Amino acid sequence: MTTDQLPPRAEWYDNFMSGLTKKSKYMPYFISLGVVGVTELGLNVWQRRKQSDVEVQSKKRLQSWIDQAKATAAAATQSGASPRVAIVTGGNAGLGLHTSKALVEAGYRVIIACRSVKKGAEAVKMIEEQTGIKDMASVMALDLSSFESINAFSVEFKLLGIGLDLLVNNAGLMDIPFTLTTDGFESQFGVNHLGHYKLTIALLPLLHKSTQGGRIVVLSSAAMYPSQGIPYPQLRSKPGYSRLGSYSHSKLANMLFVKALKRRLVAAGSKVTVNATHPGTCRTDLFASNQIMNLAKGPTKGMFRSPEEGITSTMYLALAPELEGVSGEYFFDQCVRMPSFVALDEEQQEILWAKSVEYTGVDFKL
Repeated sequence: MTTDQLPPRAEWYDNFMSGLTKKSKYMPYFISLGVVGVTELGLNVWQRRKQSDVEVQSKKRLQSWIDQAKATAAAATQSGASPRVAIVTGGNAGLGLHTSKALVEAGYRVIIACRSVKKGAEAVKMIEEQTGIKDMASVMALDLSSFESINAFSVEFKLLGIGLDLLVNNAGLMDIPFTLTTDGFESQFGVNHLGHYKLTIALLPLLHKSTQGGRIVVLSSAAMYPSQGIPYPQLRSKPGYSRLGSYSHSKLANMLFVKALKRRLVAAGSKVTVNATHPGTCRTDLFASNQIMNLAKGPTKGMFRSPEEGITSTMYLALAPELEGVSGEYFFDQCVRMPSFVALDEEQQEILWAKSVEYTGVDFKL
């Protein structure tokens, strides 16, 4: 079941965004990404007019997947199996917090991986209070801007000996002033792509061992469409830096990564699947640095999706039984959609992979 009840709208949206990729080479990023933002908000308003109860229906679908997963988990527990395990990066706030809560309700043992253990502990407390479910959420320190922190997290998690069934690469930065990660890379690209790349590679052997087939969910964005490709020479220096442009490049990198990783998993005969999703334009703190999009907190907040709507596709990719074996796709509103034509370029996918190996020092290994 999909929130996209009107296929012509989906086709129009995909064609419009694909066309925007071609036209964006002539536009500054603040204009092309502004077009994306306005289009997304317009889509939200249009959808509510056509389907006034869209938020209610989204919650019902989400609850149906949770109930189904919970029943499966309960049956497995009765037969002596341990709960399924999920890691959610940035699971202490925004969409990540709502995702963590929903996964706990679905019977998962959830590891909230975030920079602040204190904030993570507050998130765990909130989840337990709201769900009444104890000891199924915990927090571990992870700073995606530091390769050392990622290595430490990976080692510490493996020592738990609990396995891994689901990895949700949710954390991200958007529209921030130029800064470098601990390892010397522009922060949006470094956190949104490189940090998640290194983390995913480290955890792949555990996902590969998942008895029901491990799943990786990557939060990409329609912000990928304006990017004409990753400007690798600019990833370590400020000249030419664009706050919105860098975000666009990082979201393109997410999709290029999904395509390249899927190809390697298939070649290795692994049952692990990896898919990307766009949550839509939601009311979260991701827009904290963007004065225009920060209108979400003002009188126009009704134009934005709620966090519950925003996690619907994430949870669909994480839980839906019918997606077993589906991999390498880009989802929006629980539909397979067309990413930018740059993201479909296999040469660009392989260049990103080679650069990621060069920058992080790790490569695909099960």
